[in-house]
Amino acid sequence: MVDKKTSKKVKILITGANGFVGSNLTKYLSQDPTLEVYAMVRPKAPINFLRDFQFKDNRQDRLFEFVEANLLDEESIYNAAKDKDIIIHLAGMVSDWGIRERFWKLNVEGTQSVLRAASKAKVSRVLFLSSLTVHGLNGHKYDDEEAPREVRNSAYAETKKIGEDLVLEWGSKDYNIDSSIIRPGFIIYGPYDKSSFILTLDAMTSGVFGLINGGRSLISYVYVENLCYGIKQLIKAPKISGAYNILDGNLTWKEWISIWANALKIKPPKLSVRYAFIAPIVAVLVGFYKLFRIQKSPPLNFYRIKVMRKDLAFVNTRISNEVGYEPPIGLEEGVQRTVEFYLDSKKK
Repeated sequence: MVDKKTSKKVKILITGANGFVGSNLTKYLSQDPTLEVYAMVRPKAPINFLRDFQFKDNRQDRLFEFVEANLLDEESIYNAAKDKDIIIHLAGMVSDWGIRERFWKLNVEGTQSVLRAASKAKVSRVLFLSSLTVHGLNGHKYDDEEAPREVRNSAYAETKKIGEDLVLEWGSKDYNIDSSIIRPGFIIYGPYDKSSFILTLDAMTSGVFGLINGGRSLISYVYVENLCYGIKQLIKAPKISGAYNILDGNLTWKEWISIWANALKIKPPKLSVRYAFIAPIVAVLVGFYKLFRIQKSPPLNFYRIKVMRKDLAFVNTRISNEVGYEPPIGLEEGVQRTVEFYLDSKKK
């Protein structure tokens, strides 16, 4: 997507740039001299990670610029999108617990606002970070992007599915624009994580993590820098369309957790319960929280146990075939980097 005739830098706007994926993506893309990166954050949002790597070594030249905008304020998004070539839309509500109206507001209406602003600003490409949860949690054995999207009882997945449709419809309106969907592995891990897989590491080090059905089910995973590499490949591809899975591989939960226990120098968790036993307990717990409208998630909810119940293994068919994606960072190195970040964050 770089203009080879003029060598003009491609201007990238990243929404939700202060999140886990957004922080890593902003850092990664801003190292590329052919790209001009703009980190969109909502007003008064915490930006500590981004501040850490905004400047070059001389501490004077900036690697990227901040722009403030709110998903619920379309005019502010338009102001952020003006003169940009590509929008990478990461912002939204990412959670396994929450009020449906909030998911709808941010993941559906927020995406609509981004797309309207993109049209008004004459943006040529939109990439939308979605989720493999749009395929449901009822079992997948090395499925690709063509797997049916069968979502039920998940406000997050349902609103992501609608967001996908909106983005693809936007990209089909004009020959001069295009759009695509990015579906990362179920587990995204790496530095700058504050509320994703890092919570599993907390549970493991606290001795309160357990497996479902012996941890025999497969789960797909991706190191966050590999995800950023895949996104960069899609930015630079001449033409893109449809959905792209981006993941590194698949392991059983037991294998996956054992790798992390070894890296943390702790014993792998021995606790394992059958799904049929834990599900009724979770139902009571979830019902109690909903009855009293408790906003914080219960210690266990249905997503957290269902994600371990059946195989959730996927493959990278499209991005591998079309742009030659292969994860540049291996599992061992990714785990080591993540553990170093995790242990360092506990010292602060």
